[in-house]
Amino acid sequence: MAAIRWTKQLIPTLREVPQEAEIPSHQWMLRAGLIRKLSGGLYTFLPLGLRALRKVEAIIREEMDRAGALEILMPALQPRELWEESGRFEVLKHVMFQMKDRQQRDMVLGPTHEEVVTGLAANEISSYRALPKNFYQIQTKFRDEIRPRFGLMRAKEFIMKDAYSFDTGWDQADGSYQAMYDAYVRIFRRCGLRTKIVEADTGAMGGSSSHEFMVLADAGEDGLVECDRCSYAANLERAEGIRRGRVAWGDAAQAPEPVSTPGQKTIEQVSAFLKIDPARLLKTLIYVADGDPVAVVLPGDREVNEIKLRKALGAGEIGLAADDVVQQVTGAPVGFAGPVGLTVRVIAEQSLEGTEDAVTGANQEDVHLQHVTLARDVPGLQYHDLMLAAEGDGCPRCTDGTLQAKRGIEVGHVFKLGTKYSETLG
Repeated sequence: MAAIRWTKQLIPTLREVPQEAEIPSHQWMLRAGLIRKLSGGLYTFLPLGLRALRKVEAIIREEMDRAGALEILMPALQPRELWEESGRFEVLKHVMFQMKDRQQRDMVLGPTHEEVVTGLAANEISSYRALPKNFYQIQTKFRDEIRPRFGLMRAKEFIMKDAYSFDTGWDQADGSYQAMYDAYVRIFRRCGLRTKIVEADTGAMGGSSSHEFMVLADAGEDGLVECDRCSYAANLERAEGIRRGRVAWGDAAQAPEPVSTPGQKTIEQVSAFLKIDPARLLKTLIYVADGDPVAVVLPGDREVNEIKLRKALGAGEIGLAADDVVQQVTGAPVGFAGPVGLTVRVIAEQSLEGTEDAVTGANQEDVHLQHVTLARDVPGLQYHDLMLAAEGDGCPRCTDGTLQAKRGIEVGHVFKLGTKYSETLG
């Protein structure tokens, strides 16, 4: 490589840490003269930064080519109708840049290319004998982030490698999935990144299974858990955890009994007022799933996993009910809902099966209900895995492991999409 004199280069280093830079990686890239900010979430790569980027791209290309993938380049600008046809426009429209062309046709800047590449394969691959095929590209993507931050980590414009395989059946698809999995392992190893591979939810991409490659970092915006005894690891959207602790608190024969709790709404307030363990309290959240209200019962100290909830309900869209809907369903203001006596569908977190002598809301303002035994007092109650896994939960894979909570940065993701796009668009 020919030497380049410093005086002929552009390397505008900084002595002071820019105020906008919150994390070390952003600070170092600015101070070393690798990038410069144009606007929120928009950056220019300066000569040294671009050289580093090209080296990473070269590693990616070498490993994708080694895996048998074919490089193409697809348009960033796409017709909106393509996304409406796949059903993903409503899911992703909040992060998509949208515009109209001169003919007033609706267009979008694509954050990903499943729709485009599926149409390409349908038109250009005429026989199953031509499969498998794996197309990849390294291309600029766009996301209308509400709050760009952390430099290149959450930007409105970014460069991404995305790949899409087409296979004759599940066995072949499994082979393509493993080839990409192995390629990612090699890419990150060559880049010097130590990654944690975790089970993940498929999210808006759809499909049956996926894995994320995470770099553990305190600045990471993704939560994950890993077992301290076995290899189990999953992001919080996907993770399962075995809740430890009691579910039977006393005499199951006692009938439910209202107790006055004036001004006490939160788990902490009610447990302190009644002088009971917070774990004895159950909270009931009212959701709306595809237009219908449903009550969700959880341990008082745990949070609902809305992805698990949506799957358990078999719903397309879910969301917390508005205050007036809660009032209509329970007859009480927000904060006093309970499962006993409700006429809407009620489902409960699976770790609550066998719960006896618990405390719930009474569907009456400033009143809670003691001595609730779910099997007796909520007929037909269904149990599902509904809660976010948490630090200290038991591992779902081994007998004695404990889950530890971590933060991470997602640097790669592989999906097994199945026929989600080929049936819809092909």
